[in-house]
Amino acid sequence: MARRNRHEKRRSRPPWGKLLGGKPIERHLYVLDKRIDLGESPLRQAQYLRMLCLLHHYGIVGHVPTYPIAGLADTGWLVWYNLALAIASELDDSLHIIDAKPRGKTARRWRGPEGPVLLGLVDALRKRKPRLSIRSCLHQLQKKNPDSLGRMTLDQLVVRYHEAKRYHRSTKQSSFR
Repeated sequence: MARRNRHEKRRSRPPWGKLLGGKPIERHLYVLDKRIDLGESPLRQAQYLRMLCLLHHYGIVGHVPTYPIAGLADTGWLVWYNLALAIASELDDSLHIIDAKPRGKTARRWRGPEGPVLLGLVDALRKRKPRLSIRSCLHQLQKKNPDSLGRMTLDQLVVRYHEAKRYHRSTKQSSFR
């Protein structure tokens, strides 16, 4: 029987693989450089749903109470749930709740939730003033939001707008097929 080394590394991947997605749950969301706190309840709900995935993965059946919201349900089972969560989070970082880092100015940011926000703002300006070009709309948005959109040059913002438009148009069309 082989002895285990005391200095042995922790497992590099959990025993259930990429079942939970591999990424931790982020406590904040950034939209146009504004930090939005998601609150504790939705984060705990997300952890609970991931734990339910583990329950189904291992084929454990039986009554599973719903996660208590604002103390309205029986909480006697939470001690055991918290123990299971602590053990599982030692094996998989997907169950951790972390503070999100602000996103950079790159294209990936505009392909996420910030892209449709930018597209919507430009569309709203163009509905009020149909003769405005996209470039002048973006320039006005930069003036109104100097701390978020003003950090980029106007040329960069125009390129990011068209990239977001191209990306979100293609994903919207592919989802309807």
